Amino acid sequence: MSCWSILQIRITITLRSTPLTLGVALIPALLAVGAVGSIAAEFRPLPTPMSTLTAPADPTHFSFVVTGDNRSTGHGYPMPLCFTQICTEIGYVHPQFVLWTGDVIEGYGDTAAEANAEYDVFLKGVALTGVPVFNAPGNHEFSLDAANLLPVYKKRMGDLYGSFDYGNSHFVALNTNAINADGSVTAGSLDADQWTWLENDLKSTTATNVFVYMHHYPFGPADPDTPTVTSGWKSDAERDRFHAMMVQYKVRAVFAGHNHIYWHQAKDGVDYYISGGAGAPLDAAPDQGGFLHYMVVHVDGDKISADILQPWHLAITYPNGDGKRKSTETAWVENTNNPDVAVGAVVFHVKAPKSGTLSASAVIAGYKGKPAKPVVASIVSQTPSKDGKSVTVVVAVKAASARTTEVTVAPK
Repeated sequence: MSCWSILQIRITITLRSTPLTLGVALIPALLAVGAVGSIAAEFRPLPTPMSTLTAPADPTHFSFVVTGDNRSTGHGYPMPLCFTQICTEIGYVHPQFVLWTGDVIEGYGDTAAEANAEYDVFLKGVALTGVPVFNAPGNHEFSLDAANLLPVYKKRMGDLYGSFDYGNSHFVALNTNAINADGSVTAGSLDADQWTWLENDLKSTTATNVFVYMHHYPFGPADPDTPTVTSGWKSDAERDRFHAMMVQYKVRAVFAGHNHIYWHQAKDGVDYYISGGAGAPLDAAPDQGGFLHYMVVHVDGDKISADILQPWHLAITYPNGDGKRKSTETAWVENTNNPDVAVGAVVFHVKAPKSGTLSASAVIAGYKGKPAKPVVASIVSQTPSKDGKSVTVVVAVKAASARTTEVTVAPK
């Protein structure tokens, strides 16, 4: 059953509770802006401020974001403005990490120097998320000129595919741009080594939940210009081989991009998503999934749910100014999304209390004669300044949909 919407929607999926067999095999990977703390040697961190993926407080409850396809409209043109906005909002949400589905640069027609400059922009943008970002490469990164651009990708972004464990879940990134023996690239395909690696990796995990993400989508809506095209894969035979493997190893969610839309369909117990709405030119009308967006995926034991959020619907402002380091500071979290949003990082810079501690409180602002409603706000961290005169406080709060939530930090 397909699910289309130009609005933010919530999807709930029950994952199979039967664990997979055999032991965990951690494969050197990949793709991280940050490295998994407990197995840091297995990951090569990239040059962004975030370098550690911390373990969840509860391995059965955590959130991550899925998004991708932020490349420009063509060679030499700038990164879309919404890319920075999406990264900023992800920073507010503050998930544990982000899965990016590729096409992070324009790439086509680039020299190595131009590609490096585009990666500079991408990495500066994703640093705004404040969390590790893992990318599965798209066709725009190197497929038209692998000789020159593949080394740049590996240097700036890491290996082409790999996997990692987080909490009760296993995450697999694939490179759907097969590297041929002659150095050419076949887009929408896996090479023989990766097929073997993928099956061995899926056999080896005992995780409750298995998620796969990549660039080229296995299943999708018909292309309006070419109605026979319903997949980003080179051949239906190879796509069907992939799907059979997903079914065999009880993979329940597969995330992809390439088509610049939002789309979801369940097939033989596997949920397939297309999330290609991070700024590249949209491929459909809004009512057919063609809208800018990012997915916030919540893991709850053997269940997941996903909020589909559009940029420019979540903002944090400071009515009395930010960073004035007063004893009491207030922030307005404006959420015009359809669902409530768990905001994990409302940042304050307050005057250090002379005695006692700091506390956080929040209310949903009154509306149409309704009084303000108190909600829970919790302090995530407190970091004193070097001179001890101020404290940087990070607060988490659930922001009600279509409302402004007022968050205050004050001496207790």
